[in-house]
Amino acid sequence: MNERKNLFVYIFVFIAAILVFSANIGGLSIYSLDEAKNSECAREMLERGDLIVPTFNYELRTDKPPVHYYFMMIAYKLFGVNEFSARFFSAVFGALTVLITFLFARRYLGEKVAFMTFIVLVSSLHTSVQFHMAVPDPYLIFWINAALFSFFVGFKEKKSIFIYLFYIFMGLGVLTKGPVAIVLPSAIILIYLFLIRNLNLGSIKFLRPIKGFLITLAVSLPWYVAVYIKTDGKWVYDFIFKHNIHRFSAPMEGHGGIFLVTFLFVFLGLLPFSIFIIQALKRVWKDKSKDILLFSLIFAAVYVGFFAISKTKLPNYTVPAYPPLAIILGYYLTQIHLSKLKSILASIVIYILLSIAIVIGLYFGIKNEPAIKDLSYLSLWFIILTVGGIFAFIFALKRNLVLSVLSLSVFSIFMSFIFFYKAFPPVDKRNPVMQMIPLIEKDKPVRYYRNFNPAFVFYLRKHIKPLKKNEISLFLDSSERVYILTRKRYLKDFSGMKNAFVLKIVKDLFENKVSALVSNKK
Repeated sequence: MNERKNLFVYIFVFIAAILVFSANIGGLSIYSLDEAKNSECAREMLERGDLIVPTFNYELRTDKPPVHYYFMMIAYKLFGVNEFSARFFSAVFGALTVLITFLFARRYLGEKVAFMTFIVLVSSLHTSVQFHMAVPDPYLIFWINAALFSFFVGFKEKKSIFIYLFYIFMGLGVLTKGPVAIVLPSAIILIYLFLIRNLNLGSIKFLRPIKGFLITLAVSLPWYVAVYIKTDGKWVYDFIFKHNIHRFSAPMEGHGGIFLVTFLFVFLGLLPFSIFIIQALKRVWKDKSKDILLFSLIFAAVYVGFFAISKTKLPNYTVPAYPPLAIILGYYLTQIHLSKLKSILASIVIYILLSIAIVIGLYFGIKNEPAIKDLSYLSLWFIILTVGGIFAFIFALKRNLVLSVLSLSVFSIFMSFIFFYKAFPPVDKRNPVMQMIPLIEKDKPVRYYRNFNPAFVFYLRKHIKPLKKNEISLFLDSSERVYILTRKRYLKDFSGMKNAFVLKIVKDLFENKVSALVSNKK
């Protein structure tokens, strides 16, 4: 009977998570630069039947290793090449991440903490957004957490199979995003062993680091060798030096900032329950004799700390730390007591004020974006978060902390569905790609001049070749309709050409770039 009950619980956790993480994944365009390049890269590899060399717009792409491309290719084969397929396995890996975090917390802290941990993760809008995206991060998040959870179980319970799983998952992490999947887990484990005074020869012998390293290499190295050979070393060189060392040592693509930015990303990303993070950290430090709490604390601290000192800062970098932070918050939420009511109420008030600030910030942010300024009313949807905060405050005043926590969770999850089905779709339809694609006959020649939005390649599904300035006029002289994708700033180079007609100019959403579509016919 217990086994049937456990199975039902596991299925419930997985299905609930995947429902949240897959909300409208097929109804939103592949528009952001990262989604566009990753989705198209997988499509081109599938088209060529090539499992080794990643390309975007049929040119070498050195940004990421191939695991997420493989899963996208599987989805393309199953469901066709579309937005749903590109994001399908991101949602699946998100649900798997929630499930293994639930199982890990349940194993050592009990079912109540496990459910609170589950609630923290599925209530986070940023977690939901991350697992909605056709990028490698959802896969890396799973591998990192699966690896570290496996290490903990294996080391604590002296089960070698979990230690081997740790090395396998690390290898898959290296195949997903590179050396970071070895560096950070290794640092976390060394610090943990040192703090529990177990960094000794016996522990190292049990962990079998030489055999384990060979397992990790066996999983990851063959592809790196193959891509090195096929690209004469260019892929490996660019990936290691440009996308790893340089990204850590210098801001890339304008994503910099002081170290506090990373902590802000984490705090905002784990709302609504991050409002209790100070109390939770204090409680966990007090109860750090419980190994899993100390391990979760070190896991989160190393991950967040590493990217705080990294010169390139993005909100998605620290998401692998969300599961251990959710365990910390979940543990606290099962320990809170009415004697701490003032502290709880103060945190909820902060949340209410933050949610109001989010509404106001979004209103003016949308208002200042020319392409969508008439959609500023959509920001009002986020009042749902404020309402959840108000209900949480009322229930806390009535000393019903369970309903207070549920109010924060239910309204936040509801907001997640509203965001993906109601609030964001009207904005998404205003992006330049969605505005211009209906104007382009896909069987006609399309070129680009100087620069263009990469999402066009995914939707046109063909090589968009570049044009030089002295080639524009000849291309436009064609007897059939042709198209040129470019930016508004380069339209001056088309002046004086009698057969150059600007069909549409649309500002890229939330960026300074303005896309332009030129044709030789009106």
